[in-house]
Amino acid sequence: MSFSSDPRGGPVFSIKMAMGSNTENPLHTHPNGQLIMTQYGSVTLQTDQGYWMVPPLCAVWVPVGIRHRARADDQALIHFLYIEPGLDQLPDHCCTLDLSPMVREMIIHLSDLSPDYEPGSQTHRLTLVLLETLNQMPTRQLHVPVPEDKVLQTIAHHMLRQPDSRPTMADWAKELAMSERTLARHMLKHTGMSFGRWRQQFMIMLALQKLGSGMSVKSTARELGYTSISAFISVFKSILGETPSRYLSQTQSS
Repeated sequence: MSFSSDPRGGPVFSIKMAMGSNTENPLHTHPNGQLIMTQYGSVTLQTDQGYWMVPPLCAVWVPVGIRHRARADDQALIHFLYIEPGLDQLPDHCCTLDLSPMVREMIIHLSDLSPDYEPGSQTHRLTLVLLETLNQMPTRQLHVPVPEDKVLQTIAHHMLRQPDSRPTMADWAKELAMSERTLARHMLKHTGMSFGRWRQQFMIMLALQKLGSGMSVKSTARELGYTSISAFISVFKSILGETPSRYLSQTQSS
């Protein structure tokens, strides 16, 4: 089964998939809402509005009809929770949800059960409790806006493939045959952010992905092209309010 295929099951069911190296699927939609959670490894989700990272103890919610594609890291184990329209009270847009340990365990357990079940069965009762609890989970803004725009798509694809490369706005303006002022206005118009802020946000999303996969803070800073660990920690703290180590520690103990 691929990311983009539509499995069949009850009103609410979960499946798990062990993905190989850099598995990626084409843009697609689902007739059901889809929650994407990693048990280990990490996933990058792309929609027409931008990129979403699935960090530790979180999941990304994809409502019905939203075009998306996912890219998994080496040997990631992914859980997909499918919810029939009208059963959830989750947002009508993509978002990142904080998941409690209990919700995570329910999704993992549900992935080991048959997706076909009878009304009133033990599995059905589990899904009712899961839905009620899932609707109470808080959201996070772990999103980088990348609309369907040639300029932004070009820069974003480069950052995904070569995150340690750090072209400046002047470099990009020259590459794209634009003035720096024009590029700055273009970024603000399409993302609501300055070029520097947008790139920082993008880097933090990539950092969460790498840290969530078990990479050390030092290696993550190096992979993202930071000249020093302190510079990376400073940027991370300015956006998320905590150092990388403290952020992960609090996430894992929550």
